[in-house]
Amino acid sequence: MATQHEESALDHAVEEDEDFTFRLELGDVLVGAALLALSITFWVLGAQIDDGGEGSIGAATFPRGIALLLGIGALVLFANGLRQLAAGPSGHWVTIGRPLRVLMGIALMLAFAPAMRAVGYYPTMAVYLAATLWVADCRRPLLILAYVAGFLLFSKLVFEMLLSIPLP
Repeated sequence: MATQHEESALDHAVEEDEDFTFRLELGDVLVGAALLALSITFWVLGAQIDDGGEGSIGAATFPRGIALLLGIGALVLFANGLRQLAAGPSGHWVTIGRPLRVLMGIALMLAFAPAMRAVGYYPTMAVYLAATLWVADCRRPLLILAYVAGFLLFSKLVFEMLLSIPLP
């Protein structure tokens, strides 16, 4: 028995977007700059999280640690891209398939921190994870629900109960 699948207008538009191709060196510079901006955002927003005391490991430690590591990697990528651009074209190209989905993922990532601040960790993570799974082609509602519930339960058990780190 065959089932009929009706695609929404967004699904149809996203499936038909054309590949995006550009020079590898330019991609390294652009991605390095974007990741550096993201690491600075993580650092600044991480500083605004209440740790519950000075000098201790708390809720702000993780985003600031990620920000530091991401910033170092971004600077290396950015500098290497600039060096390669100055040396001339390498002849290597990068192709991004389904670029609209990539942009939707970026938009979700950028919206996460402000949304978490406005409505809290658990509701934001639930919506963010479900939307990210949808963008990544997971269309089975029960599977999405299981992933979201499992991750939220993991967060509660590990961070709040085991490590006693309150989540915003």
